[in-house]
Amino acid sequence: MSAWEIPWLAGAIVVALVLAGVFLYYGVIGPFAGIRDALSRLARKDYRPLIQPRPPLFFRQASRDIRTITDMLQQLDRQIADEGFSLRAILSSMVEGVLITDRAHRVRLVNEALAELFELTSSPVNRSVIEVFRNHELQKALEKAMESRRPQRIELTVETATPDGYHVKHFDVHMAGLNPKSNARPMAALVVFHDVTKVKSLEAMRREFLANVSHEFRTPLAIINGYIETLLDGALDDRQMAVKSLRTMQRNGRRLNLLIEDLLTVSRIEERAESLEFRYGDLHEVLLRVIESLEPTIRERGAVVEVAWPPSEREIEFDARRIDQVFSNLLENALRYGDPGSVILRVTAGVSDGWIRIAFKDNGPGIPYDDQPHIFDRFYRVHKDRSRDAGGTGLGLSIVKSVVHAHSGQVSVESTPGLGATFVVLLPVSQPAPSGEFAGE
Repeated sequence: MSAWEIPWLAGAIVVALVLAGVFLYYGVIGPFAGIRDALSRLARKDYRPLIQPRPPLFFRQASRDIRTITDMLQQLDRQIADEGFSLRAILSSMVEGVLITDRAHRVRLVNEALAELFELTSSPVNRSVIEVFRNHELQKALEKAMESRRPQRIELTVETATPDGYHVKHFDVHMAGLNPKSNARPMAALVVFHDVTKVKSLEAMRREFLANVSHEFRTPLAIINGYIETLLDGALDDRQMAVKSLRTMQRNGRRLNLLIEDLLTVSRIEERAESLEFRYGDLHEVLLRVIESLEPTIRERGAVVEVAWPPSEREIEFDARRIDQVFSNLLENALRYGDPGSVILRVTAGVSDGWIRIAFKDNGPGIPYDDQPHIFDRFYRVHKDRSRDAGGTGLGLSIVKSVVHAHSGQVSVESTPGLGATFVVLLPVSQPAPSGEFAGE
């Protein structure tokens, strides 16, 4: 080999090596690194579209497969996001409490309604059902739903802690296993809590109302029937006894009539069957008319009624007939339970910030503290025997509350036992809504 051929051969080898390196990098190492980076991105859950230069033939199929996998993962990610959003939207809009547990009875998901229903201050996720709810009945029903693969339903009564104390709540609970296949063992469980506390309360009120009505009617009817039997047994010949019997029967007949009238009033209020006729007028004049109609009772009881009402604070929008009933019930209530000969009833009124405040203050026996929260309940009496003897139906203050609420107002009582009571009625000067229907209780 000649001397000039050696440098030429070395140069050719160098060029060949460079070309081989370029081919190796761009034909093998570069595409392989791109595929490796693409797989690394997928492993990191980065499903953005891949932009790759045209790879060599033997890498082209692998690149197409990676692009296809990326597109599929993108679609799946969007589908999961959409379904997750839909699930969260559905759960957050539900008024029922929803709970999802895994096979080990650990909480996997709850909605906002459940957290509010049970006053949960911390997240229950990843905690066991028994740890969160402390209820073995719920735990057993959940286990039965998972084992039997059949939906379960139970009625649950729990006490929840609130800033005001403990409150009893009633729930209708439905639970079912979540199966990937119809015959497979449930992998999770769905529990739905329906709050039926108000329904239970209304049922209890209805039962109590029926019992009270029956009792209130039974007493005067029994008295009337007793005196009828007495008259039939020969008391008709005894004029004094006959007159006494007839007067007693007349008194109890009037009491039955008052009961029926008050019950009809309550019924109309609850069914909103009667509209109010709101007109601007002088509220002070209504009070004076009521006092005038009660003048015989006031004289009989030896009572003194004082009124302090500024002339410039008397005009408001109200239904005169119903407010007449409110004033009558409150005045009669004070006259009925005060000691004869020493009853002093003072009525004061004033307007502030669009509201008129009317206070009925008496010097009667007052109301025990335990009775004050229930004083506006139907048929509730502080002194039951004394109330019946005085002719009360037990519905007067309940009607007062309903009528005042129908005027978008409020009524309350302030009392210290032995030092009298003050009933306060708050009414808006102008009615906020022109509908004129009873708001009920």
